[in-house]
Amino acid sequence: MSSVLADFTARFNVEAGEIDAPVQGRIVLGKRQLVLAASGDQKVTIPLSSVIDISPRSVPQVFDPIPGTPVSVAFRQNSAHAVALVAADESVIEKFSTVLFKAILNGTRATIKHPAKLGGRVLDTDFRGGLLSAESGAVRIETEDGPVVVSLDTVTDFSRETRTVGGQDRPVLIVDHMHNGDAKTTIVATESTRTLSILGRLLRREYEKHMADLRELSLSETDTEVLTTIYSTRDRDISLANVLEVEPEKVKHHLHSLHQVDLIESGAHGPVLTSKGQVVVNHYLERVNK
Repeated sequence: MSSVLADFTARFNVEAGEIDAPVQGRIVLGKRQLVLAASGDQKVTIPLSSVIDISPRSVPQVFDPIPGTPVSVAFRQNSAHAVALVAADESVIEKFSTVLFKAILNGTRATIKHPAKLGGRVLDTDFRGGLLSAESGAVRIETEDGPVVVSLDTVTDFSRETRTVGGQDRPVLIVDHMHNGDAKTTIVATESTRTLSILGRLLRREYEKHMADLRELSLSETDTEVLTTIYSTRDRDISLANVLEVEPEKVKHHLHSLHQVDLIESGAHGPVLTSKGQVVVNHYLERVNK
């Protein structure tokens, strides 16, 4: 296979194929196809154009768990859906998953509205076309007006909705993310629902890492109030202590603690939320507004 992107050994299983039990074999990823090869003539070739989902750390119900860190790859086969499960060391699967996302998404035609929102304010921004690529830790869309880059570790929320794009109702991803302390929203449509779903899976992969980190934290009510106040008073020269009606030294203590757990960072005019801090505020506001 020319232009090999990944080549490693792993255990794998494939639904509805010649390989019906976990085997040790070779995984070879090229620009156009993924090959899972066992001993002898046993192999499964998956065209990348047929891949419909990539799910790191997921074992579909049709399989028993395989030792190692798993990734499942769903694909179309003879007008039906099938799935392959690959498992290896965590570092190997992380790299393989990243390269697989890149191989499928790079060069995808996209239409974006950026920013659609800034700090919660809806902007009258037009949709524009571009070419999408997945980079290390980021998604980039090259447009005539320059690149739009969304760092994956700054994503605070995303959803799939239907919006009017170019006079047609199309599925889009609504991506909320942070940039230099500002909350931004970018709307993305791609040339097919398949690539849009895979892009959504890439965003979910990083977002779930955020959520896993946050589940390990124990925040007090005052911590959450400080984060929410930073969010609501951004771009305004207002004393946090006065708004919170708390002694300045106590506010300083909470700010230090929140900085230690990567929920805030220093901005040009004071503390600003990180992407993780914005996720905490989003969830708090959702609870309050229910």
